[in-house]
Order: sequence, then structure tokens, then C-alpha cells
Amino acid sequence: MSRKNIKDFDSIYLEYKDYIYRTCILYLKDHHLAEDCTQDVFIKVYRKQKSYKGISSLKTWITRICINCCRDMLRKRKAVDNLDESLPEDESDYSEKLIVSEAVMSLPLQFREVVILYYYREFTMKEIAEITHTKIPNIEYRIRRAKELLKERLGDDFCE
Repeated sequence: MSRKNIKDFDSIYLEYKDYIYRTCILYLKDHHLAEDCTQDVFIKVYRKQKSYKGISSLKTWITRICINCCRDMLRKRKAVDNLDESLPEDESDYSEKLIVSEAVMSLPLQFREVVILYYYREFTMKEIAEITHTKIPNIEYRIRRAKELLKERLGDDFCE
């Protein structure tokens, strides 16, 4: 999507607000921080929308902004709290999802980041490489290593 075809800000906000908020929750594990970060993301999107060149998809561009905001918040606040709010309350397998989510969140940031983008947000490795400014072989390694770490933490019953 080129700069000429970029949607107006209201449309962008309505389309991506929930997605960005949930992504922030996955990164930050804190409802209030995720709200603040979501707001920061859309302020940046608004201010920088004219700089969007359309080289990547709009979703990839906004996700990149989101990840940078989350990283900034994590740098500012090292102690991260609660993941409970990111999980649906009506799920029957809530405790299993909580265990897996906690294991993912306990991964070092570089591994957690690729797991979130690849498995939770379903980006391709190429898109993840663009978002994280990392080469595809490094993304492949991080996913492989993250799976090994999760298998160690969750045991042999871990399903991909």
C-alpha cells in the first residue's frame, strides 16, 4: 500500500486497535502498560503516517512500531507482572494456556519476540525479519531455540 493509498487514521485505528493491544499484552504482561503502549503506538502511527512508504504491508509497519514501543517500555520497567488479562476467561483449557503463556513469557526477549510474532500473530519469517531488522537465518535459529527452551520447560508433552 503506497503512501497515496494509506487509509485515514480513523480507519487504521479501528482496524488495528485490538490487534495492537493484544500484541502489547503479550509483550508486556500488564494491562495498564499495554493500554499506554497502544496509545503510544497510535500517536506514532498518526505522526509518522506520511513516512510510510508501502515497502512492507501496513500491518507489518504498525507491528514494527508496536514492538519498538514495547521494547522501550520493557527497558524502562524491567519487572513485568501479570499475563492473566491476555487470556480469554471463557476458555475451558485456561490453565493449560496459562502454563504455555507463562513459559513463553519466561523466554529471553529475542526468543519470546519471534514466538509471539510467528505463532501468535502468524507472521512469516520474512515479515518477522523485516519487523525485527534481523536476517531470516537468525529468525529460524531463534524459533528453533525457543522451541527447545519451551520443550525443556514444559516437558516432552509440549506440542508445537
